Amino acid sequence: MEWLRQIIQYGLLKVDRLYRLRHRLQPVGEVLVVGRSRYRGPAMAFADGTRLAAGDFIGTLHFNNARFPQIDGETSGRAALHFMRLMLESLQILANKTRRDPVFSDLAVYHAVSPLPPHGQRVGFITQPFPSGAKKRLLGAYFRLLVWAFAPAAQTRDSARPEPTIYWLTRQELLRQFADAHHQGDSKK
Repeated sequence: MEWLRQIIQYGLLKVDRLYRLRHRLQPVGEVLVVGRSRYRGPAMAFADGTRLAAGDFIGTLHFNNARFPQIDGETSGRAALHFMRLMLESLQILANKTRRDPVFSDLAVYHAVSPLPPHGQRVGFITQPFPSGAKKRLLGAYFRLLVWAFAPAAQTRDSARPEPTIYWLTRQELLRQFADAHHQGDSKK
């Protein structure tokens, strides 16, 4: 069965590369790739005062699927800890890019749809359930395939029940959580 997983992994990585090229996604750290798109939903206001309107540019967050098979993950707990460390490092890099890189500096909000259950509030993420319907079922099936193909721990592959979840992260909250302390430290030198 491992040979089938490797074949599917290979095919999914090809699709992933095409998706990255088409959407001009840029790597940010080891586990994130980030793009830009126009927001097409209803107007939103976030607790920190950030406002989002239809037509505004937003950052789109995607996992770097190619990195997952390399995560140290003999157990699901060990893999989760390693992933969390890599994710925090990627968010630190994103915060620095948001502060300094013109490609990122005008993005007030980042958005993602993830197979991970709601979490991340401690580092600024806001989550919403994905609306029910055919798109949710299709994404759920795709996420199950991704987990089966890429999760480093067999325990994770066997027990995961990924459900699409919507994640939001404002620029202001990203900088508050990840860049402000670094930036303040720089100004004291």
